[in-house]
Amino acid sequence: MEQKNLNQIIRETVARYMRHSLIVAGNWKMNMTVREGMEFLEKLGPVDGKVMIFPPYTTLAVLAGEFRRRGITYGPQNFHYKDSGAYTGEISLPMIRELGCDCLLVGHSERRSYYNETDEEIHKKIQAALSENFSVMLCIGENLDERKSGQWKKVLRKQLLEDLEGLSRDKIPYIQIAYEPIWAIGTGVSASTEEITETHRYLKTVFQELTGSDIPLLYGGSVNEKNAAEIGSCPGVDGFLIGGASLKPDKFRKIIEISKRE
Repeated sequence: MEQKNLNQIIRETVARYMRHSLIVAGNWKMNMTVREGMEFLEKLGPVDGKVMIFPPYTTLAVLAGEFRRRGITYGPQNFHYKDSGAYTGEISLPMIRELGCDCLLVGHSERRSYYNETDEEIHKKIQAALSENFSVMLCIGENLDERKSGQWKKVLRKQLLEDLEGLSRDKIPYIQIAYEPIWAIGTGVSASTEEITETHRYLKTVFQELTGSDIPLLYGGSVNEKNAAEIGSCPGVDGFLIGGASLKPDKFRKIIEISKRE
C-alpha cells in the first residue's frame, strides 16, 4: 500500500481541523454520583457538537437515557473482553450494549499503572469490542522519564503496534486514539504546543504506516477552558480527552464552545 508522506498527512489534518468541530470527551473517572451526574447535565444544558462522556458504571447505567436524549455519546471507562464468567468486579460487552453505549474507553494510563493492565490485555479488549462493532477510544502515553530520555517515540510506537495488532481495514473507522502524556495528567501542567504538535505528527505517521489511513487523534493532559483554544489549534489535534475540567459544567461547556468549527 502506497504511503502518504508526512507533509501530505499534515496538510490533510489541518484541512480537516478547519472544516470540522473538534471532539470533546470527558472522563469522569471515580467521580459523580447519580445525583451529581444529573445536576451536571442540567447545568450543562443542550450541547451542539461532538461530545462524549465516560462516567462511572453506576452513573452510566442510570443516566444512559439522559446522555442519549442530549445527543452525548457515552460509554464505560473499562470493560472485560469476555462476555461472562467468574470475573468479580468486571463488566462485559453484553452489559454495556444493553445500556446503548456507543464508545468504550480502553488503555487509560491509570488502568495501566494502578491495575497493571498490559498491552496484551488491552489488545484483547480492543479485538473483543471491535468484533461486536463498538467504537473504541484507545489511550496511549509516556511517563516523564521516557519523555526526558527521548524514548517517547519508541514507547508510543510500541503501544500502538501491540494494542492494534491485527487491526482489519474495515474496523479502522471504529478507532480513535487519545494521546495522554502521563506526566501531564492531573498535574495542571499541559505539554507545550510544540511537544503536542510534534507528538501528534509522529502518531499520525505511525498510524499511517500501520493502516494506510488517518485516525481521529485527541489530546489529553490537563486540558481546560483556558488552554483548549491554543491546544486545539495544533496541527494533528482532532479533539480533547478531559479529566478535571469535565466535572465542571461551566468549564466543560466553554471547551465545547471553543471546539466548534463551521
